Amino acid sequence: MRWMCVEIESPTVERSSPTLGFRVLSSWFERLVGLLGTGPSARPVVLMRCGSIHTYGMAYPIDVALVGSRGEVLASERALTPGRVLSHPAAFCAFERPASPCPWPLVGETLRVTSLSFESECAARPCPELPEPVWEVAGS
Repeated sequence: MRWMCVEIESPTVERSSPTLGFRVLSSWFERLVGLLGTGPSARPVVLMRCGSIHTYGMAYPIDVALVGSRGEVLASERALTPGRVLSHPAAFCAFERPASPCPWPLVGETLRVTSLSFESECAARPCPELPEPVWEVAGS
């Protein structure tokens, strides 16, 4: 299993963002399933070669960012409810996670990959400044 760690770069942010960790889904089947069948405590995922996502069959809202091939955030939705579709013709990949109050990339920002590994060290980091579990704090 591969993991990708990214940082958000933004001209409006003076300090560096926390590193966000994502499980990399690259096969057709992995991308088709995405977060389906998981719960609000699921680990975030990145769907490679994906320009459109859907939330049909989801049991909870998710945060989604569609990103271009140079890391530019083209579309971003927080708490996208079940039964919706989000797409962008220039998107190269889709970042997804259960809806959370933690930092999330906005349109116009850039994601910079800081590491790609077979270890989940970046995925195990909790959201800064929030107690665990996040979904109880957010009221999900």
